Amino acid sequence: MARPAFTLDDLLDIPVEREPDAVAIVDGASEYTYGDLARQSDALCTALIDAGVQRGDRVGVFMEKSWEAVVAMLAISRAGAAFVNVNPALKPAQVSYITGDCAIRVLVGDSAKLEALPPATVRTAFFKGHRPASPADATDLGEVLSGEGRAFANGQRSIETDLGTILYTSGSTGLPKGVAFSHRNIVVGAEIVSHYLQNSSADRILSVLPFSFDYGLNQLTTSMLVGARLIIQHSRLPGDLLRGLRRYSATGLAGVPPVWSLLLRNAASLEEEPLEELRYITNSGGRIPEANLAALRRLLPRTRIYLMYGLTEAFRSTYLPPEEIDRGSECIGKPVPDTEILVIRDGRECPPGEVGELVHRGPTVALGYWGKEEATRQAYRPHPLAPPELFDVERVVYSGDLVRRDEEGYLYFVGRDDAMIKSGGYRMSPEEIEDLLHHSGLVREACAFGVPDPELGHRVMAVVSLRDGDTANAVDSLRQYAMQNGPSYMVPARILVLDELPKTGSGKIDRSGISDAYADG
Repeated sequence: MARPAFTLDDLLDIPVEREPDAVAIVDGASEYTYGDLARQSDALCTALIDAGVQRGDRVGVFMEKSWEAVVAMLAISRAGAAFVNVNPALKPAQVSYITGDCAIRVLVGDSAKLEALPPATVRTAFFKGHRPASPADATDLGEVLSGEGRAFANGQRSIETDLGTILYTSGSTGLPKGVAFSHRNIVVGAEIVSHYLQNSSADRILSVLPFSFDYGLNQLTTSMLVGARLIIQHSRLPGDLLRGLRRYSATGLAGVPPVWSLLLRNAASLEEEPLEELRYITNSGGRIPEANLAALRRLLPRTRIYLMYGLTEAFRSTYLPPEEIDRGSECIGKPVPDTEILVIRDGRECPPGEVGELVHRGPTVALGYWGKEEATRQAYRPHPLAPPELFDVERVVYSGDLVRRDEEGYLYFVGRDDAMIKSGGYRMSPEEIEDLLHHSGLVREACAFGVPDPELGHRVMAVVSLRDGDTANAVDSLRQYAMQNGPSYMVPARILVLDELPKTGSGKIDRSGISDAYADG
């Protein structure tokens, strides 16, 4: 019987003990085994300790998704420190904010990215590529990984309650916040997801999401937990995504709604050559438009589709079993294993049908926001239904998302309380409007939002990209469709067309950026 995993070290040590020659990571034309991952992470762990990294320090990883990025995360953990994945799409000012916010001691990064940072960002770095002009104390990562680790490298091993990583939110409102996770948070998240996805060492998981995104990191930890193979997909171009699925005979794929829009651009190819070995796909980070979900079901008849809901502050919260998918894309299912989801309004549990705030209780509830006590107190609060004697014993996460529960216990996403559009006395979520536009068949992606109006409260706006790119009559056709198929208060007052909707670093539609940029039409 395999020993249990408590820390990130265990997630690596267990597959190494079980089958060290099994392939762990595929990066382009290169394959690396779990034994390779252990040797190289131990070598970098030794170098980090020699550079002064101590237990509890924060070490940043600022590089494109790669084999070296995986090694860096494991090496930092083995040194007793916490890794901070800095999204490679961030600009120098944003990176400097993060390094200062959590006092990153050392950066492991791509040379070009390190060179672009202000000289005072960090004093010590390990670089991939050419020697950067700064910082002065920079060590060639390739040389380190070709060496050997010393025996003392594992002398700073963490325990499950230690800080494992800090994941920064996208910062759509104000400055980004770092969500702090213990090792146990991360490991339990992998155990929960792998349980209901039925992952095994036979899986080949195509990794398209960034490791700086909790959902993307979970692909790595889940594959390590079961000894599966993780395939790093660098390009998100529609054709490249499909080629990656076919080339590696991928059995699993996780994505956010824009990923499925990309995949569906290859509908004709999928019809001609189905993805026979794709066992499952999972969606989180927003609702799949109902029209896109129907297309995926038609084009992937042998693939199990899991609709999931999660928040960074607690990894995964709910999932809808594939056999219940007829409930529609607004259904986010039931709680994941070992988790309780409460629907709370005015401090009480909502009965079926009543809308309330989703509150997450369980072992993946994170430690809080790094260095932000007030923000932590607002989101991480005492269990609202606990007996008075235990009121301050356990913390739960208030998501800020509105949901309702039906008589059978299934949860349905309504929207974010702070994103709800209130127009002419009607209250609606952006997703309702977007779903209406998607059903026209003209829209590839849509983002709806409200613009303040002195008489109505809000005017409805929508920014869309089109399936065929023909903008000549699209706006009139969309508005006509919305008027014929939806209530008048959901018809956008303005519809703007873009070639591509802006995305956040995690690949989601940048709702805040779009509403800020296009609120004036």
